[in-house]
Amino acid sequence: IDVKGRDYELTLFGAGRRICPGLPLAVKTVSLMLASLLYSFDWKLPNGIVSEDLDMDETFGITLHKTNPYAIPVKKKRATYLTICNN
Repeated sequence: IDVKGRDYELTLFGAGRRICPGLPLAVKTVSLMLASLLYSFDWKLPNGIVSEDLDMDETFGITLHKTNPYAIPVKKKRATYLTICNN
């Protein structure tokens, strides 16, 4: 997917001369936030569910979202582990 609007597949930030100047900041912010979530929490599927069982179909609307939403329990990593890693 080209978010910069060159191929006009996804033009969330506009295209051409009128492209949003905040595009580089938005792309870096999303990467940073995703890394922060992955680092700070333990992510596990519920008991008895494997990744192949998840329905990954998407529905288009104002936003892109899962056709059949599902909940994945997350658990915050221990504070001692995070303190050691931050130092």
